[in-house]
Amino acid sequence: MNWKSWSVLVATLLVLWIWQQWPDGKLHVVFCDVGQGDASVIVLGSFQAVVDTGANESKVVECIGRAMPFWDRKIEVVFLSHSDKDHVGALSGIGGRYRVGRIVDKPISKDAVRYGNLYFDVIKGAEPVVSQVMKGGSESNEASVVLRLVYGNFSVLYTGDIDTTTELALVDGSVLTKTDVLKVSHHGSKYGSAKEFVEQIVPKLAIVSVGAKNNYGHPASDTLMRLEAVGAKILRTDKSGTITLVTDGQELKVFTAR
Repeated sequence: MNWKSWSVLVATLLVLWIWQQWPDGKLHVVFCDVGQGDASVIVLGSFQAVVDTGANESKVVECIGRAMPFWDRKIEVVFLSHSDKDHVGALSGIGGRYRVGRIVDKPISKDAVRYGNLYFDVIKGAEPVVSQVMKGGSESNEASVVLRLVYGNFSVLYTGDIDTTTELALVDGSVLTKTDVLKVSHHGSKYGSAKEFVEQIVPKLAIVSVGAKNNYGHPASDTLMRLEAVGAKILRTDKSGTITLVTDGQELKVFTAR
């Protein structure tokens, strides 16, 4: 094969690679496998957002790199649910590799971020909605931001590490609506995903971001049973690896790394 043939082959492969990286106009919601922690990447065209970062810098940076086109080095907004290391510990690692346009770390209820038809609505801000932390819980967990992503008829509810008392307060406050996807709170802890809460939102898909063989017993069997009882399909990062949802706002496709 002469050099002209090699040049044509290389150019063809390069075009195919760039074509595979080119945004497809659909919303991609990625739940990264970062071990025992939370990290999610949202991509729509040239817009990227991150919800929590996990604690493992190499894992979250790899996940972001796979989700974003290689030529795009800016993340428009990073949402942080609360201050625990397994949710924010890799923020500096992301900032060292990407330009971050805005960090939203302590919003209040009813705050919102808009990008075209992509909505991020703060259902619960960083302010606690309960007067007392439940036994086995923590103030930082109860301060978790609850964020609702909406794109067309598709929705995702991010819940940080809120526990049962906060979930019930949200139920009583009539601020919850049905959701397609639930990012299960507190890695599937037995202290979260209350029966009344999951019956209120009735998720079709429940994502548990959790580390394999973790020391906390996450996810709890009772929590999984409550989710299954409302008809939710459960996917776990410890079993499926990184989980990617792709939607045009109507139909949803689900891909897993394993």
